[in-house]
Amino acid sequence: MTYWMYGWHSCVAALDNPDRKIEKILIDKRQDPKKLQLNRKIPLEAVDAKIIEQKVGKDAVHQGIAMCVHEHIAEDVSFLQPDQPMLVVVLDQITDPHNMGAIWRSCAVFGAAAVVVPERNSAPESAVLAKAASGALEIVPRIEVKNLASAISELKELGFWVYGFSEHTTQCLQNHSFPKKTALIFGNEGDGMRALTTKNCDLILQLPTSNIFQTLNVSNAAAVALYEVFRQQK
Repeated sequence: MTYWMYGWHSCVAALDNPDRKIEKILIDKRQDPKKLQLNRKIPLEAVDAKIIEQKVGKDAVHQGIAMCVHEHIAEDVSFLQPDQPMLVVVLDQITDPHNMGAIWRSCAVFGAAAVVVPERNSAPESAVLAKAASGALEIVPRIEVKNLASAISELKELGFWVYGFSEHTTQCLQNHSFPKKTALIFGNEGDGMRALTTKNCDLILQLPTSNIFQTLNVSNAAAVALYEVFRQQK
């Protein structure tokens, strides 16, 4: 399946990724195409900005570039190396592409090896997600699984310790030491992790917050947790 990716960070990162299949590039005729530094043969057309808007939508912040790209082929859990330390993020039914894209960006910044998502009830790869990820889709692989509980069991078999996040616990993030193989699970924007997902975690943690207001957007919560694990494992 193809879609129209837009925005300079996303598009340049896709061009730098030899595994990303790209059908065509549209660039605003006011832009200098040399900025792209193309190193492979891809049809490129300089067009009026309205043509780009027709492809990506008039409200999209396309920055004068759009590319028709193929979705990445998702991996499965066997993609992960059992004998290597790594950090993995698991998203339990995150459906907002902006949130998922922002989490993906944090995963790239803080060195996550992969993002695990269920095939159903997850935001699919899309232009909005790619724009929010700002190029991170080209760095951090997507692992899709049919059953999240089974995938968590597979992660444990590979040596991962699995940590879920919830406001309803007394265990704080900053008081815990994370092992070299860590999986962090974040639940969806409304209800958090599902009951079975929570049951399969080794430990449930909360973020340190003020007494005045405790709730963070899931993408911000993920960034805080990823930073703490990254800080400990540097």
